Amino acid sequence: MTGLTLASLYDTIRTLERVIGAFPLLIVATDRAGRIVMTTQHTRDVLGLSEVELLDRPIAAVIPGITFKLGGDPDAPEIAIGATRRRALRRDATAFTVDIQASAHRLGDDIVCVFALLDATDRLQADRMARDSRALLDAVLSGMPAMVSAKTPDGTYEFVNAYQGDVFGIDPQDAVGRSAVDLLGPEAGRPIDTADRRIATGAAISQLGPEKLIDADGRTRTFMTTRAAMHDAKGRVQRVLTVGIDVTHATAAEERLERLSLLDEMTGLPNRGALQQILSAQIRGAKRDGRRVGLVLLRVANLADFGIEFGSVVRDSVIRRLAIRLGGLVPETCVLSRFDDTTFALVVPNPEDAAAFEGEAARLVARGGRSLNAAGTTVMPKCRAGLAVYPDTGNDADTLLQAAEHGLRVQSRAPVAPMARGSRDIDSFFEARREAARALRRDLEHDRLYLRLLPMRSLADQELAGFQACLFDSLGRPLLGAPFSERPPDAALAAAAEGLAIDLCERLLRDSCHVAAGWARSPRISVPLTPDMLLQPDLVDIVGEVLERSRLPAGTLQLTIGETALGADPDSAADVLAALAGLGVDLGLTGFGAGGNPMLALARQPFGHVILSTRTLGPLDESVSAAIAFAQALGRTVGAEGVQTAEELAFLRDCGCTTASGAIFGAPLDPAAAEALSAGSADPAIRRA
Repeated sequence: MTGLTLASLYDTIRTLERVIGAFPLLIVATDRAGRIVMTTQHTRDVLGLSEVELLDRPIAAVIPGITFKLGGDPDAPEIAIGATRRRALRRDATAFTVDIQASAHRLGDDIVCVFALLDATDRLQADRMARDSRALLDAVLSGMPAMVSAKTPDGTYEFVNAYQGDVFGIDPQDAVGRSAVDLLGPEAGRPIDTADRRIATGAAISQLGPEKLIDADGRTRTFMTTRAAMHDAKGRVQRVLTVGIDVTHATAAEERLERLSLLDEMTGLPNRGALQQILSAQIRGAKRDGRRVGLVLLRVANLADFGIEFGSVVRDSVIRRLAIRLGGLVPETCVLSRFDDTTFALVVPNPEDAAAFEGEAARLVARGGRSLNAAGTTVMPKCRAGLAVYPDTGNDADTLLQAAEHGLRVQSRAPVAPMARGSRDIDSFFEARREAARALRRDLEHDRLYLRLLPMRSLADQELAGFQACLFDSLGRPLLGAPFSERPPDAALAAAAEGLAIDLCERLLRDSCHVAAGWARSPRISVPLTPDMLLQPDLVDIVGEVLERSRLPAGTLQLTIGETALGADPDSAADVLAALAGLGVDLGLTGFGAGGNPMLALARQPFGHVILSTRTLGPLDESVSAAIAFAQALGRTVGAEGVQTAEELAFLRDCGCTTASGAIFGAPLDPAAAEALSAGSADPAIRRA
């Protein structure tokens, strides 16, 4: 290398190194014979070789098979290397693809060849992934069970997948360049073209909602359709993309569930939930018009005896026959409903006065108590009635129901409890509620509330899936999150807990996260949010602060919200849910299928998990399995709570539920026992639970 100025070459290579920085470019300089004289640090790092090991090594040792030829003017030499894409070798003999650029330079009396090697591995992988993605996309769009289409801004189809072609009854290629009106006719196609035009013109950014369509076979089908615009770099709409998922069967199941949620399946009468709505509406009207509203609860006191003596068939037949009898006795202006297993309710729009109202109730009790034939057996129902009147007894539906129930519990031989006695009882109830609220506040202030953790199990293998957080008072009575008890909870305590729901819910959240964060193995912790807590203005700040202080990973916390909580203020609830999801916590919807939240709304809500309640769904039948399938079709996992029997568990497992909790898996555990169970070191009794 006579006359070669190594200093100038060194400066050149170092300058290149500073300029290209971390760019995946390898720089190798050789003499005219191809022996390496200098490399960059990045080159040495990639090859796994030191500078000493590379000096005087032929470049063919780094790039096997490479040859080059020098030519041209001696003062402006040229280099030819043949193929520009080759494989380079590392120290460990692993190879990677490089794109090669080479140039020759005269330095003194010699020539230096500079090779720039660009690592093409990432680009090749990207190209391969792009090819695979295009192939996969073609396969998915053609084979997925959903309508997928793209329209140009002028309203004509650019692409229609095979599924949509089958629904429309056309070849997908025949749709290109035509509108929905062209394909389906004005009546069916105009709504589709109009909705697409709104997106294309910018009148709407996107659209999500149910869309009815008559398919090629003449069937009316419902699709959950999403429309969105694709824009170019300048923000102009290039095309309108539409995806429609067939929810026809799920919609039918939803309609049935909604009907069942308001009707008693055995009698066909409005159920307790519907009664609450009807009574509240009547009270609103009475406030406006200055009139009364009467409520009669009529209980069959010996119904359980019929079941014991004659069996469930006779008992159920008594209920059905009484529903028919009472329906014929009450005026058309009154509303008869089924309050619970043994009790009917009657809403009377405008009773004349208390005495006349009590007299009418007494006649109803007498006629309802006449003998009847039930499944071939003659029985004599023993009926009692509890009464309440707005505004004499109370000013809202809850108060009237409480008052009428108190009337039924009065120890009296009279078939109709006098309203005066009922009023005294309701006063006693309110006093008991005030005392319960005072006791709860003391428990809160002196930290005498207890956290308990209810195991949740995977239905696939019975392994522990997490815990449902529950809160108990100082006397061990359930307040929040506890499983359903066969014995009804104390009514005064339940009302007091509802009044302090925000404070109790925040305490449960803080205690649950603090306890779980201290475990060696953090399980999923599910914490219920009450309706009042969901609409608490600083809820999101509270959750964020609890996660930060406890250092519990956000993904470990699941916040569950009941369906009924969403109906009070849907817009505000949607904003809060979006903010909670932004924190990274998991959101679960409880009471799924009970009718409080439209099932189609689930597609727009950030719930990753929905939870059935076996105590609110009624019979586990095909309508329940359809609801589960609908949630799964939307990409949600499904769990269950309140599972009592092996039969319920088997049904839920067969329908695809993933987790469950309830009496079948054991009672709530104290934190120490729960931690032992989570760590796999619990005692055998806990394991069996």
